[in-house]
Amino acid sequence: MELLASEGIGRVILTEQAMPTALPVAYAVDNGTIVFRSSAGTKLAAAVKGTVIAFEVDSFDEDERAGWSVVVTGLASVVDDPDDERNATNLRIPHWVEPDGGKFIRLRPSIVSGRRVGPPRAGPPPRKPTL
Repeated sequence: MELLASEGIGRVILTEQAMPTALPVAYAVDNGTIVFRSSAGTKLAAAVKGTVIAFEVDSFDEDERAGWSVVVTGLASVVDDPDDERNATNLRIPHWVEPDGGKFIRLRPSIVSGRRVGPPRAGPPPRKPTL
């Protein structure tokens, strides 16, 4: 969750017409959950239904050949409690495409996985096996 909190753009991964799709969103981490905003459409429809979705964030440094990727899977829900909505507004998630308005969606993680990649190790190349 610490890595997720260090970025602000991620991808919501869900199915649309029985096909996988990944949609970029601005987001914030809030008390162990992921919050993003959506107007009417695929993401909001999934949240209204309480669909299981995935969320992916990564960061890479091409010069260093290092980075990380985190994938979160869990239930999406619409933030509809007035106190939760006020809290989500205070997270200051930037608007991208949606005009003011829309709904906040909260993803409660059930599974969190990821990996780090780093530069190649220094030293001699690995030996070729002999037969």
